[in-house]
Amino acid sequence: MSGGVMRRSANLFGATPPFAATAMHGITHPINDPSLVSYHRPELQRLLPQLELAEDCWTLLNGEGRGEAKAKYLHQEPAEPHMAYLARLGRATYTPIYRDSIRSYAGLLSRFQMFAAPASLEANKHNVDLQGSSIQSFMTMCDEYALRDGGTFVMVDMMPDSGTDNFFDQMNDGRHPYFINIQRADVINWFVEYDRGLETVKQVTVRQLRSMPSEDGQYGAVVEPIYYVLTPGRVEMYRVVRTDAGRYSNVKIDEIATSLPIVPLVWYGASTSRFAQGNLPMNGLADLSIQHFQMRSDLAELLHKCAMPVPVRKGAPIGPDGKPAPLVIGPNTAVDLSGEPGSGFSFAEPTGMSLQRHQSEVEHVEALMDRSSLNFLYGANVKTATEASLRASQVGASVDALVRNKNTMFDKVMRLWAWYAGEVDQITEESGIIINDSLINKPLGASEMAQLVNLYSEGLMSKRTVLDELQRGGVIDPDLVVEEELARIDEDKTQKMEDSKATLEMEAEAQTTAAAPEPGGGEPSQVEKDQKAAEEAK
Repeated sequence: MSGGVMRRSANLFGATPPFAATAMHGITHPINDPSLVSYHRPELQRLLPQLELAEDCWTLLNGEGRGEAKAKYLHQEPAEPHMAYLARLGRATYTPIYRDSIRSYAGLLSRFQMFAAPASLEANKHNVDLQGSSIQSFMTMCDEYALRDGGTFVMVDMMPDSGTDNFFDQMNDGRHPYFINIQRADVINWFVEYDRGLETVKQVTVRQLRSMPSEDGQYGAVVEPIYYVLTPGRVEMYRVVRTDAGRYSNVKIDEIATSLPIVPLVWYGASTSRFAQGNLPMNGLADLSIQHFQMRSDLAELLHKCAMPVPVRKGAPIGPDGKPAPLVIGPNTAVDLSGEPGSGFSFAEPTGMSLQRHQSEVEHVEALMDRSSLNFLYGANVKTATEASLRASQVGASVDALVRNKNTMFDKVMRLWAWYAGEVDQITEESGIIINDSLINKPLGASEMAQLVNLYSEGLMSKRTVLDELQRGGVIDPDLVVEEELARIDEDKTQKMEDSKATLEMEAEAQTTAAAPEPGGGEPSQVEKDQKAAEEAK
């Protein structure tokens, strides 16, 4: 194939299940043995607890089943009966503020447009991953994972060969590149070189969970990790098996030679563009959400046990059998008590400030969570304009970094796509995406819009500046191109002037026609009088 495309596509993930979101759980392969392909980089090992926490908060503590991860963060108390503990777990609920906040952040980056993209990418922009995802939905998913895990990977692969070496026939068969999103926990090992500041990825190990037929029955299936070692010009696939001696060893499944001189895997980091580097930006909110979950569980347990008033009876009469009469409570019943001192009937309620203090602490944690989320951008928990501006500046710095990293990532994957498709000549310096980076600004109010209009009317601000400010303030659609709108305004003005001129000319012509005398009517002109006199003289 031409254009530097692969002679034989690796097709790593096209016919297999996607990467499991919980790939870090339930895998018993050693991760600290450098001789095994399952070896994890030390940086990733240190991040695994944080990635697991982020995954649990993202799935609302459901894990592999409803509420499966609740027990990690709500432990059984000493001497607490097991059934009571299970009931407490069932009553505990998790608030999805963490997930909603990440989706809000990702929504700020979802408004973008591709520019000068290869023809095959434009033709397949509604299915860029062979799973029916548009370019917008695929990139939004990458934004969410980048914010959640501190970064994610985007790989570019090529559909399998159609059996011919003719590039034109393969394109007619619908063969085209596609994107693959790989989560951070599934890229377990890598080797990067730096030459005068230029970063080059030499080797990457990717873990995938693949469904395999089970030996126990015809319809059974087992999930097995498969490890892909990507190097420039080569893809190797391995399994890790346990020997009879109880040790693990690598077993190569397949090896594919390619003509691609680089590893087609691109890092999309939330805070840095260095390969596989960076911390989790939303980890503080994840910790707060777990604390909120625990405190809400404690408060719910107190309400469950103590909020209901307890009936208290003193001095109950003793019956013939030596036992007090049964207590019946209802609107049409009464309680007979002896007249002895200290006898009586009442409802006892919990005393002290325990419930109130718990409620105050829960509200305090919720306020901290709001500070870590985007709620303040639209008026929640904001007391002054200065406070809103300062907080928006902090969020703006993070979003600006994401915008830059997203642009860098997409430039690389677009060029990889063009390389696979043989469309390198269609890539220009402007090729990439255009993201509206002004979406985090606070929407303009009616008074602010009126001030802009007054400044324009007084000649203190240009029309272009007014339109830019209205777009930045969310009044105008972010996708609107201001230059085109200004051109339309000029066209409308020119058309109105032409229409006004035509109307004036029609009115003038009508007035001239109305002022002219009708034939045979009115006073004859001097010329007509002279002609008549000449005729009479003859």
